[in-house]
Amino acid sequence: MAIRSINKYIVLKRFSLGKMLYDKLDTIYVQEHDPVNKEPQKVFNGEKEYVTDISSDVYLSLRKGFIIDDQETD
Repeated sequence: MAIRSINKYIVLKRFSLGKMLYDKLDTIYVQEHDPVNKEPQKVFNGEKEYVTDISSDVYLSLRKGFIIDDQETD
């Protein structure tokens, strides 16, 4: 079983996920997608505490204007 990395993202637009509200410039961490086993992706808040699992579809929706990879902001 391969180890999936966890990537850091910056919130661009306010949204709610797993009973938590994320505001602009908040930080979240999302585990990399596993296309082989199709396991859900785990989401962690800015304090690196587990929040919820999301599907790949939800992740792709968030990437369309709600979150941006932290490395893209440099």
